[in-house]
Amino acid sequence: MDGRFYTGFLKRWTKSVGLHSPLKTAYWGLRIPRLLHRLSNRDSIVHDVNGTPVEFPLETYWQYQRFRWMHPEIQLFEELADELRSGDVFYDVGAHLGWHAVVAGGVAEDVEVVAFEPHPKTASRLSAVLQATGHDATVEQVALYDRPGTVAFTATPEAGAHVAGARGDRPEETIPVETVDGDSLVESGELPPPDILKIDAEGVEAEVLRGLERTIESHEPRMLYCEIHEEQPPVTQLLEEYGYEWSSFESARPLLKAVPE
Repeated sequence: MDGRFYTGFLKRWTKSVGLHSPLKTAYWGLRIPRLLHRLSNRDSIVHDVNGTPVEFPLETYWQYQRFRWMHPEIQLFEELADELRSGDVFYDVGAHLGWHAVVAGGVAEDVEVVAFEPHPKTASRLSAVLQATGHDATVEQVALYDRPGTVAFTATPEAGAHVAGARGDRPEETIPVETVDGDSLVESGELPPPDILKIDAEGVEAEVLRGLERTIESHEPRMLYCEIHEEQPPVTQLLEEYGYEWSSFESARPLLKAVPE
């Protein structure tokens, strides 16, 4: 089922009449998702993205949780379906379990997908998703940053896992993850430069952009999407310095879209 069925009108209505919280509590308390997964005999699900069928795995419970409904960022997926061209290189920075990477690999032929995910358990699951969907994607188990080294990172492999302190908090448990600047990866020949980037780095978007400064200035990616977790100015100032015009993008989350001036 398309997740917009609930996240749109129905969610607003249940909130307006005070039913959202008790329904949510009952939904998870009664373990309804696990029951539905056990009753399901489907190994995959196909979501429509702008008329293109994109398949996602449902073999495990965590995959079922993540992919059974369409992601709320469907507007971004639809635009990617229009923008990606054969032969493009797509960087998914902060890939988590691979929604954007799978869509990018599925909506256009011969798109080279590079997915960055620093948490080791999440990166392993991401690789499993990409293998199940048959996309020839590269998974980089590193945090794109403005310099090489290591940082403390949320130990729990959750969607909002982040660099300690990046969102004004300090996770109780952390693990060290490797950081690398994107310029080094491109200039060493390890990775091709991107044509389109999606950055969701949970508060360190500016650091990601600083680490890609030379790549952006020399190769000029034609589209850049950046989720904003903190105050906008550092990110928007960098985009302007790099010669990009930016605007807010209609999305379920605060997202900027930038194109070369």
